[in-house]
Amino acid sequence: MRKILVTGALGQIGSELTTELRRIYGASNVVASGRRVKEGHEKLIESGPFEIVDITKGKEVSGNS
Repeated sequence: MRKILVTGALGQIGSELTTELRRIYGASNVVASGRRVKEGHEKLIESGPFEIVDITKGKEVSGNS
């Protein structure tokens, strides 16, 4: 199965979406991402893959520094 990336996973909608997608597709198939780690979201971060990514910085996302 392909991986699902949820950007803004620690926001209001993103956290609900991430939780539901992980329930449906399995935690290892849903990669959550955010610009920083937010206090109070430890359970979501620890429930599956999580990456700190700022998608507004294209070079960081593409790997071309």
